[in-house]
Amino acid sequence: MELEQFIQDIIQQGKVIVAGAVVPFTGEDIQQATQRLREYYEQQLPELTGRVPAFEPEAAVWAAVYLYRAAQLTVLRALDEDAVNGLLTPFTGAVSPGTILSVDISFRHLPNLVKVAKGLSPEDALVKQIQAAAVQWPFSSVGMKVEKEVNIDVIMHDTCLRRAYIDRIIDTRDKNRCNNELVNEYIKEALGDHGQLLWPGWQPQ
Repeated sequence: MELEQFIQDIIQQGKVIVAGAVVPFTGEDIQQATQRLREYYEQQLPELTGRVPAFEPEAAVWAAVYLYRAAQLTVLRALDEDAVNGLLTPFTGAVSPGTILSVDISFRHLPNLVKVAKGLSPEDALVKQIQAAAVQWPFSSVGMKVEKEVNIDVIMHDTCLRRAYIDRIIDTRDKNRCNNELVNEYIKEALGDHGQLLWPGWQPQ
């Protein structure tokens, strides 16, 4: 169960082993991975506040496969740009609070993947794909250097996601995400009287 094991390893240990060749995942592996992702989704519920969106299995599996292939491509450097783009296809479903939170089970590890790929050229196909994923999924890419402006409308209109998003910005002290007036208002509210302790020197951008 290659994909399931990958999910378990990256969440529990923060390190993974990937295959040395691109082989399609079996239906059984996808099924087991889906169940594992659902379990991890439910385990995070006590950490969230407000009405938590429902788990979206299709989005969760897409993100897990994407992250696996991206990690694999840091090793399989002989593949050309067309092959990389063929393996790392974008999510085509609707972006909702549920899909964002389901994708995040895997994509919260995007910043770690960037560290692995940091020696590659900015023009490398894999680096471009990781950047595109970071832009499309800003909830998960907090703390990363994102080259383009991100759309956070869905996040900010959902109480559960918004609170978690603001907490992540504060935890990572990601000043690049402080270029939004509404975000800054919520950061100020979250910091309260402890601003200089939780984020010394914080000022709205």
